[in-house]
Amino acid sequence: MSVEATQRELRLCGFALLNHYLTMHQIIAEHVRLQPVELLILIATTTGNVQRALRPRALPEAHRGSKSLPPELVVPMSRRAIARVTGLPTETVRRHVESMVKRGILVSMPKGVRAPNRLAERWAAAATLRLIESHAACTEQLLALQVIAPQPPRSARSKRT
Repeated sequence: MSVEATQRELRLCGFALLNHYLTMHQIIAEHVRLQPVELLILIATTTGNVQRALRPRALPEAHRGSKSLPPELVVPMSRRAIARVTGLPTETVRRHVESMVKRGILVSMPKGVRAPNRLAERWAAAATLRLIESHAACTEQLLALQVIAPQPPRSARSKRT
């Protein structure tokens, strides 16, 4: 990452990143009615739920794709952890999480909340593809601005060490 390029092109970098976030909100909101703060909570929760599974070599081949993850790989996220990650007040998180649980957007569990597996729903594959395309477009903009640089594939990096 080039600090100089980022500073030189700060407006364009900021625009690319914020536009990507807004596109994410639009794509998800087409299928799940969310306020912007709820999208932030959903993203934080979903990410927290699957971090253990997405560690290198932690996800077995059988669980790739839309198949549900085994329960031991899905970690519920506490409301306090969501508040810490998002920077939102705990009471705001609590209020929105309760609303999202009532609407079926999140599932309440003894140690927190988790996002239900929506990958098997008809709209999810197309929405995920659109999210990936938006991310790729943002990445291409940041590459063109020389803010980020392509990294060699993981296998090539490990061979050099």
